[in-house]
Amino acid sequence: MKYFVSAIFTIIMSVMPCYGTVTDNSALLSHLDSLINHRDEIEMKKQMSLAELGAKMRSARNDEERYRINNMLYDQYYFYNVDSAMNYIDRNLLIASKIGNDDSITELKIKKSFLLAASGLLKESGDVLSEYSGEMLPLPLRKKYYGQMIYLYSHMGNYMGGPADGKNYYYAVEQEYKDSLVSILTSEDADYLWYQGLNKWGNYSAKNDTIVAQLEKALAESRLDTREDAQNAYILGCLYLDNGDNENYMKYMIMSAIADVNIGNRDIASVQELAKECYATGDIDRAYNYIEYCLEAALKYPNRVRAITIAPLQRKINQAYQDRNLRQERRLRILLWVVCGLVLVLGFTIFTIFRQMKRLKSQGAKLDKINHTLNTHVMELSRAKSQLTEVNAQLSALNTQLTEANEGLREANYVKEEYVGYVFSICSSYIRKLDDFRKTINRKAKAKQWDDIRTITDSTSMAKDELREFYNNFDTIFLHIYPHFVSDFNALLIPEERITPKEGELLNTELRIYALVRLGITDSVKIAEFLHCSAQTVYNNRFKVRNKAIVPKTEFAEAVKTLGKVAIE
Repeated sequence: MKYFVSAIFTIIMSVMPCYGTVTDNSALLSHLDSLINHRDEIEMKKQMSLAELGAKMRSARNDEERYRINNMLYDQYYFYNVDSAMNYIDRNLLIASKIGNDDSITELKIKKSFLLAASGLLKESGDVLSEYSGEMLPLPLRKKYYGQMIYLYSHMGNYMGGPADGKNYYYAVEQEYKDSLVSILTSEDADYLWYQGLNKWGNYSAKNDTIVAQLEKALAESRLDTREDAQNAYILGCLYLDNGDNENYMKYMIMSAIADVNIGNRDIASVQELAKECYATGDIDRAYNYIEYCLEAALKYPNRVRAITIAPLQRKINQAYQDRNLRQERRLRILLWVVCGLVLVLGFTIFTIFRQMKRLKSQGAKLDKINHTLNTHVMELSRAKSQLTEVNAQLSALNTQLTEANEGLREANYVKEEYVGYVFSICSSYIRKLDDFRKTINRKAKAKQWDDIRTITDSTSMAKDELREFYNNFDTIFLHIYPHFVSDFNALLIPEERITPKEGELLNTELRIYALVRLGITDSVKIAEFLHCSAQTVYNNRFKVRNKAIVPKTEFAEAVKTLGKVAIE
């Protein structure tokens, strides 16, 4: 089960994105909190890696292979467990002495000095390298020697206390070694950025300097899972602090802590710095969690110097944590008394409510009887109301029908009045015309003008003129009654098939046919007699117009009967 959990955690860690573009410190802090809470899984992953190297060591066949694996184990242990790392250094010292490789012995002693300094044995760390000086060593070893001396004197200054501005002797010596190391480092060296930033820390000025940009670029491309990432982020945060940029200081210090926790570094300064910053900003819970993590790591490493530097900060944080807890306890005690008071009030209220409920129960029985009686009456009223609603609906429907009938009668009466007057006028006109015709024929007969009489009676022009006048009179009286008939009728037709009378006409044959339909004359034979044309002509015109309609053909005639609002004066 442990290996399964470790494998899952390894997968999660492998797919984590780079943090170079993250700017939200709260998100970074949350991620760091998550890593610290899952430190057991990180520890398991570390142990599995060490177990694999241990297995390789057991199968090593010669001193050269054992020397190489010992170095690999040292690389895993030097920031994780100083005693185990020292064991592998001592083993390689024996192998190097046996071979007689002086450079390897020197390199191993530099590493041993580092481990002694990291564990707090500062005098012993200096004694290991007392026989050496930088000038006597080849360049690769000189760089490592200067780096270790910087580490040693930094710890001495830190252990002794005092200002870090050069007045402390050990810090002054540390600065000399920094200057010496920076002068021989090149950009190809793995620790180039770390030592360049370290040398500028304390009096850094951003003007005409590119180290911050180089560090930011390196971190933007990193996964925060190496010792180098942790160091670069740490020193970059310190340089930002030199310039008073607390936000970026926090950002890169958190990133350094993430890298440190990821690799299982127990010689950890970044989380300690974060604990101090969280304490200063009042985030006591985080400060307490971080300082406990630092102390746990320092004791497991073990690092005596770091444990000493952690102790004062831990006391402050613990005191603040306890004070906060006491304040919360006092608030909780007050709240407890308030809750007790509320419980008493609630109990009295419940007792009073119970008594009232007993009274209400007896009154409720009486009210139930009254309500039953009222409900009976309400149901009767409801039925009466329902019946009344139905009657009102019927009356409303009848009123609507009566209104429509009255409107129809009014329209019919108006149409009849108009057309009766029109018919009387036409009849009177035709009687007069017939009398004039009779007189003309009589006069010509007396004068024996038989040819003229024959000419008059043979010609059809008179009938055509009379029919034209009849159509005009019909159109005029119809449009007088239904002035909007033409536009309403066209609204029933497809736009491109709408009917427009010729110039000088009020209605054409198609419109007259449907004008008669509007008047209630739907029989084609009667329409043909009225218009003095054949029934087939009427049928053809009706069929042609129905094909142009936008309404169903079977409903077209009924739609025409509803057209046109009567212009009743």
